Amino acid sequence: MADTLEVWIVNAYRGSETVNFLQEQLRPFLSAHPSIRIEWRLLTFANALTEYVRAYKQGTPPDVFEFGTTWLPTLARLHMLSTVPSGIMSSRPIAPYLATASRYDERVYGVPWTADTTCFMARKDIIKQFAIDPMRPLSWDQFRHICRKIAENRLYGCQDGRAPRPIYFSCRPERVTLHRMSPWLWSGGFEYPRLHEKPISIMTSPRLQSTLEYIDELMHISGSTTEEARMSNYEGNLSFFLYGHTAFHMTSLFEAIRNVVSGPEPTVNSIPTQVIAMPCGPSGSIPYGGGSMLGVSTATKNQDAAWELVEALQAPTLVAAWTSWIYSLPAIECDFWERYLQSPDIQVLYANMQRARTYPMHPMWGSLERRLAVGLSELMWHLVEFGKNTETFARAVRIDKEINEILSLYWEVEI
Repeated sequence: MADTLEVWIVNAYRGSETVNFLQEQLRPFLSAHPSIRIEWRLLTFANALTEYVRAYKQGTPPDVFEFGTTWLPTLARLHMLSTVPSGIMSSRPIAPYLATASRYDERVYGVPWTADTTCFMARKDIIKQFAIDPMRPLSWDQFRHICRKIAENRLYGCQDGRAPRPIYFSCRPERVTLHRMSPWLWSGGFEYPRLHEKPISIMTSPRLQSTLEYIDELMHISGSTTEEARMSNYEGNLSFFLYGHTAFHMTSLFEAIRNVVSGPEPTVNSIPTQVIAMPCGPSGSIPYGGGSMLGVSTATKNQDAAWELVEALQAPTLVAAWTSWIYSLPAIECDFWERYLQSPDIQVLYANMQRARTYPMHPMWGSLERRLAVGLSELMWHLVEFGKNTETFARAVRIDKEINEILSLYWEVEI
């Protein structure tokens, strides 16, 4: 009798090709395990967590599933994840934060699969003009000075109107806004508080507020507009990679990895660009660390087969092929790094991962992350429209109050 395993994967870029690719990569494993049959479902990061919880509540969770690193405490606290048996992880995590992110309450629940980190990029002509060392972070003062020079050149030195603006900051109320702003906040000295203590201060934190003042200054230097603040990630990438409208850009890994693995896409990349280190604030240059993990449901009736499949999916050769194909980074040691680590872009991203920071490992983080993203968007949008004023802090107070109300539900349950 066949052991049918339902497997949910979070990947939207390749669409239905994903199933064919993974089936082909797993062919040796499936040949050696003829009793195992896989039913695949593809999700996006936007809807996956909701779908997992819904399926669990309905009693129909997948046997094996991919999930974001920040979701692990929530899934573990809901008893949706089985603990990882010893010997399943065949390779070491590529960065310290991934080992930390795989654990909750001193137990290992996730098997690292893909990695994500801050991807801060610059036009190569700007790198050359200002003699920027991609591996050495600029100080905030140096970065601000360069931004001013770029803005002055646009106003006074360029006659054809094609000189770039320094940088833009998306203010959309989305999780990605939080992911891209957190490195600035950490570098400015802000730390997310321990969420088991009450009350907490996040948006009203003096370090967060001082960092917002720096961001406000960069926005002012760059001449940020409300139209720019509304731009989606796709529009922002086109503005940078295709049209070269800005000198610096924070983006996802996709374009950077594609440039290394497959070469620049002519319809998207008309401006030569390069990954550089995140600017260094008062507390250093602190990138974001995220990614995805593989887990097995506590409700599966095929624990042994499910973990054998996870072991096969985490095999170094498969992970290297998979991440090269979806233009991501492997979360484990594998030959991807031997093949591509000579690339300057990959060198910067690898260095970012080694000093990356993650969010608090807390079961309520999913709900908090949504509110923080919306709240940070609200504050940044206010900066674009009105600059920093008394209303900025009043909004921060209100957002912190709402965050404490969300956490109070958890505190009451824990008591």
